[in-house]
Amino acid sequence: MYLKFENLSQDARCWIYILKSPLKKALVKELNFELKKICENWISHGKNINSNYNIIDKQFIILFAEENEVSGCSIDATNNEMIRILNVLGISLNPNSKIGIFKKDKIEFYDKNEIIDLIKKNEFSLSTIMINTTIKNKNEFENSWKIQIKDSWLKNFIR
Repeated sequence: MYLKFENLSQDARCWIYILKSPLKKALVKELNFELKKICENWISHGKNINSNYNIIDKQFIILFAEENEVSGCSIDATNNEMIRILNVLGISLNPNSKIGIFKKDKIEFYDKNEIIDLIKKNEFSLSTIMINTTIKNKNEFENSWKIQIKDSWLKNFIR
């Protein structure tokens, strides 16, 4: 069941889809329609799942669902439906290994080792803002979606 974002609990679980390129304006409306349908039709063991979605910076789709209500089978079915819709709309996903880094108000994607090399070359600093795709729930999304590299898991790889 589609629920307003503010009505989801702070523990609502999330799944992040990283888009290969920013969505074109024409696709956003159609994608919103399809994502709302996914939320409206999300069922687990015959029970409607309270859920919502966000499209962030035209580069990320985040699905939210009340975790205590979600089964593994319904997560798989929803993920499969998401992939099907993205394929139909011609939207490609970035691998989860890609990390979104803000470079002058624009998000650019890099592999971990590329970022480490760029920090060593002083092209990025530890205070550079990155997208935290390790978030697990609504609370983490609201409080740590954008973080500095020094506050992320990446800091463990930088010497």
